[in-house]
Amino acid sequence: MKKTIQLIALAAIALVATSSCKTSLTAGGTSAAEIIDSYTGSINDVNLEIASEPITYNIDISTTEGQLKLKNLSLTQAKSLALREAVMTNRCAKIVNPQYTHLMKGKQVLRITVYGFPAVYKNAKE
Repeated sequence: MKKTIQLIALAAIALVATSSCKTSLTAGGTSAAEIIDSYTGSINDVNLEIASEPITYNIDISTTEGQLKLKNLSLTQAKSLALREAVMTNRCAKIVNPQYTHLMKGKQVLRITVYGFPAVYKNAKE
């Protein structure tokens, strides 16, 4: 009788131990790049034409627009924003060799400036 109770108790403990464990979800497998053999080159022949005159673009918290743009941004996020806006403002494809200067108070970015050379893609066959 005692052994039967011990076996039932042991089975109950094993059942509780295996059923009460949390199931953790993990992502796995292979990446799409490993599965799909894709061509990463361009079928177009293009040149990147870099302007000889550099540009400077800055976002400053002293303006209302700058306050809204820089609110709660990290330095990395502010750099990314300044670069994107410099590209859009100067109507170019990219800024070559961007250089950044910044002014911060604690963790708050007060001013971010990007300096570089605007560049556009031109067709080499033209």
